[in-house]
Amino acid sequence: MLACLANVLAVSARTYFVAPNGSDEYKGNKAHPFATINHAASLAEAGDTVYFRQGIYHVKESFPDPKDKRYDIICHFTRSGREDAPIVFSGYRNERAVFDMSAVHPDHKRVVAFLLSADYLVFRQLEITGVQVTFEGHTQSECIRFERANHCVIDNCSFHDGMAIGIYMISGGDNLILNCDAYNNYDAVSDRGYGGNVDGFGAHLNSAKYTGNVFRGCRAWWNSDDGFDLINCLAPVVIEDCVAFYNGYRPGTMTRAGDGTGIKAGGFGMKPHSRMVRRVEVVPCHVVRRCIAYKNKNKGIYANHHLGGVRFEDNIAIANPRNYSMVCRKSAEENIDVPGYGHIVKNNISIHPYKEGYDYTDYDPDKCTMEGNVTEKTMKKGKTPYFDITKFNPDDYIAPRK
Repeated sequence: MLACLANVLAVSARTYFVAPNGSDEYKGNKAHPFATINHAASLAEAGDTVYFRQGIYHVKESFPDPKDKRYDIICHFTRSGREDAPIVFSGYRNERAVFDMSAVHPDHKRVVAFLLSADYLVFRQLEITGVQVTFEGHTQSECIRFERANHCVIDNCSFHDGMAIGIYMISGGDNLILNCDAYNNYDAVSDRGYGGNVDGFGAHLNSAKYTGNVFRGCRAWWNSDDGFDLINCLAPVVIEDCVAFYNGYRPGTMTRAGDGTGIKAGGFGMKPHSRMVRRVEVVPCHVVRRCIAYKNKNKGIYANHHLGGVRFEDNIAIANPRNYSMVCRKSAEENIDVPGYGHIVKNNISIHPYKEGYDYTDYDPDKCTMEGNVTEKTMKKGKTPYFDITKFNPDDYIAPRK
């Protein structure tokens, strides 16, 4: 019986093709592909695969978000896959599809390129570029927004050369962001061009139940605000094997822009009565491990006024003003900076902070676990941890994904 059911499911799964020279009036097969991701997404069901042929997809239209009047959406994914049969949106074989959103410019609206409100979706070998910010004042736009999306995978995708945050998580759990890049993103329009709302990757989960979200093998560089940002995140998030460098500058330059932290691992800000602070029931213990933070404008790896401990393990911070800053907020009721407490900081490396002594800062040694951490002066070849700075080249991390 189970074998028969599996055969039925395999037969029923469909494959669609989309190409820059296609038409949504076509059949959507390899010889006669669709033209738009919106049309393919409206048809795809559990077990289906949508393949995109190589090329640039010039997107020109968006529509209002029916639940949030502040936003316009380019493509809303509402159809879910299953654990054994996800819906897959992928570049065909080794091809990459580039979605150019620069022509989408709704009047006085935030823009979301892909809004995910479904489960068990996979996106692979896709690029989103040119997402716009359309008005002055305090605002933002986003390439991919998670809103009630669970068990999704974003694999080998890039978000670049636009004004938007790459990944922006609000709600949903057990999502994996794998081997993705966010780079050259700068908002020159809002807040007088400060660029302070454009992170590479952000998770700002609005409930403690949204656990299991992971950023793995991702790279963030030349984003005008932070590389990775977990401020106001009520559920624990893992950032591992990631790289963040040159954040807080305008792309391609050392002209200062937004905050400029490589990995901002938590925090709830310093407002006296922050809405998110009031909602904290259990302080999330985020994990940052095996990451590299190099030459960001502000901090390398940062606890950002967190209300409790963060795990920092096996990381390398190089040439940031402060390589590791572990400052905490005193309490939910008292918005006062205090030396960090509750952190677990093990086997990290600090090299060349801007000022001597700014390797591991802003923590209470009696209230943190500090084990095996080294600085350039205390490293010894042949010992663990050890890092050969002469072999580090940030350009090695900028090679395009394939």
